[in-house]
Amino acid sequence: MNLKIYSYLAQNFERPLLKKDHINLMLKSFLNSLYYYPLKLIVTITNLLYFKKIRVHGLKNIPKDGAVIYAITHQNSLLDAYLSNGFSWRSPYYLVRADIYKNKIIDKMMRGIRTLPVYRIRDGFDSIKKNDQIFDRTKDILSCGGVVALFPEGSHSMTHQVRPLKKGIARMAFMAETAEDFNLNLKIVPIGIYYESYLDSNSRTLVSYGKPFGITEYKERFLQDQNEAYRSMLSELSKRMKSLVVQIESANYDRVYEKFQEKRVFKKRMLEQLESDQKLVHCIENDLPFEDTSDNVPLLHQMFDKAFSAIRRVVGYIPKFIVQKLAKKVVKDKNFLATVKYSFSLVIYPLFFLFAYFLIKIALNI
Repeated sequence: MNLKIYSYLAQNFERPLLKKDHINLMLKSFLNSLYYYPLKLIVTITNLLYFKKIRVHGLKNIPKDGAVIYAITHQNSLLDAYLSNGFSWRSPYYLVRADIYKNKIIDKMMRGIRTLPVYRIRDGFDSIKKNDQIFDRTKDILSCGGVVALFPEGSHSMTHQVRPLKKGIARMAFMAETAEDFNLNLKIVPIGIYYESYLDSNSRTLVSYGKPFGITEYKERFLQDQNEAYRSMLSELSKRMKSLVVQIESANYDRVYEKFQEKRVFKKRMLEQLESDQKLVHCIENDLPFEDTSDNVPLLHQMFDKAFSAIRRVVGYIPKFIVQKLAKKVVKDKNFLATVKYSFSLVIYPLFFLFAYFLIKIALNI
């Protein structure tokens, strides 16, 4: 019997599974995969087309096998999940806020694309108890060598900073390790997503997969004081996540951000851009001189870039116009604007170009 399939999908079985249950679960797993993997492919392609330029760094840091937790920075709502999963060659289970699952159809669809609901205080104290079941399921997934992805900050914010991490990720990691007597060799992979613009798709984005680290080194500390082990592990994770994005401390955020925008220099390579931006923020916060210059872009490269951008605007004008109109009608909170635009793009762009393809065939009588 495939324990991975059953532990992942046996969400409504609180009794021992019967033979017919095994068959049902295998069938359910097969049917879910029929749209999960094609959808993941569409997301990956959309990631590459949605932004003016997107770069991925550190994919080799994802362990080839074994239990893994993705710890992702959360600055742009659901778009963070699209980007972190689209380029990952492993297929994680995402922890998603539970209010999305209220509709039965959406509930089945969300569970089919490997998500698990997480309940918050605003969902009611009775609902909070359901998180114990979710943690049990993540423990099973990790024990079987699977991948779980979550946003340790707990909520998203369109600011250049990693906010204090919630202890849920620490609880999950230690629960999985203690279930295996600290022989699971669980790895945590920090993922940082650096947006040049949170709302403008005509911008550059960098997705960085940091080096993984384990929690076996915290074993003795955990056995003596669980809370101290949690704090130490979260402190290390926070430091690693901050190294993958631009971190502006809260105390003087507006002042630092304003100067950051004024003095920022342009780098052709996104990884170099991140390093330069991090250096600039450090200099501003510590009143140090910033010495760096923008890269010289050859004239031919500028012309090519402008030509490509013009073609991109012309070809995508109609679907982009439709997406923007729909998004403005649906979105009331700008924090979700990019996510909604991207989500509409997943559907509108393929349909538009498919329609255009058949229209051209009919017009040319091919």
